[in-house]
Amino acid sequence: MNRIEAAAVEIRRLEENDRVAWEDLWQENLDHYAAPDRARADIPVIWQRLMDQAAPLLGWLVLRQGRAAGLAHVVLRQHSFSTAQIAILEDLWIAPFARRRGLAERLVERLVREGRAQGWRRIEWETGVENLVAQRLYDRIATLDPVKRYRIDLA
Repeated sequence: MNRIEAAAVEIRRLEENDRVAWEDLWQENLDHYAAPDRARADIPVIWQRLMDQAAPLLGWLVLRQGRAAGLAHVVLRQHSFSTAQIAILEDLWIAPFARRRGLAERLVERLVREGRAQGWRRIEWETGVENLVAQRLYDRIATLDPVKRYRIDLA
């Protein structure tokens, strides 16, 4: 990304008037990952949570030359090893038109600055084993955890 392009990028917390831009990006993400219908049905509730200052779900928007180009959702949680919160990067989506311009890295850098300012202990996330493009970035900017993740689906 050159200096002119860098100046044309804004990364900020979601605001009430971002609903349409956010929803367009979120629908792209849901379509890409073939999300179940219930994920689409939950969009109004997810938006309400993102706008609720007391909720642990936080959202960021990436604007490139004024156009919505990406988003991130972070869930803050407590844990038993520290009083500082852990930020779980639930979603990081860059629109296809804006990819390969360094926006994902800039978005993570923005989250790191936010985390340091807010006293988070760490940011952690997961990605699909098939997502090799994202893994190249993540391998460069973060440490791969040596753990396996298990789950039991309840709904």
